[in-house]
Amino acid sequence: MNAEPLRNTDQDPRVIVCAVDGSNGAARVLSMAARLARAFPEAVLHVVHVFRTSRFDRAHAAAPSISPDALADAKDHLEFHVTSARAQCRNAVTGHFQVGDPTHEVLRLVQELQAGLLVLGTHDHKGFERLLLGSTAETLVRKAGCSVLVVRPEPAR
Repeated sequence: MNAEPLRNTDQDPRVIVCAVDGSNGAARVLSMAARLARAFPEAVLHVVHVFRTSRFDRAHAAAPSISPDALADAKDHLEFHVTSARAQCRNAVTGHFQVGDPTHEVLRLVQELQAGLLVLGTHDHKGFERLLLGSTAETLVRKAGCSVLVVRPEPAR
C-alpha cells in the first residue's frame, strides 16, 4: 500500500456551477455540489437560480407583468441556498440571480465563468408532460461546454 498522500491534478474543476430551481429537490442538488466542492478546495462554487419568464412573452425583470413579490421570493430562495452552501463547504460561494429562460441563462453563465462542472437536478418528467415542458436537464447535458452531473430526485419510499 502506498503511503504517499493523494494529489489532485491540473484537470480539477476550478469553477463549479450549481443550478437550483424552486423544487423540493433543490436542497439535494446543492448538497451534492457542496460535497464535490469540498473535494476541490480551490474551486469556487457558483449557485444560480433563474426566475423563469413565460415562454410566450418577452418579459424582463423590469416589466410590470412580473410581480415584485415573486421576484423578491425568488431572490430569497437563492440567498437561502447560498447560505446553505457556505455552511456545507469552505469554498468560496457566489450567488447569481437571473430572469429568463433557465436553459439559456445557465448555459450563458457556464460559458461566461468557464465552468469545469455543472450540477443540476431533474424532475424526470415523462410522456406528454415532457413534450409540453421540454427537458431543461437534457438540453443542458447536451449543450453545456463542461462536464454535467445530474442529480435525480430522491426515490419514492
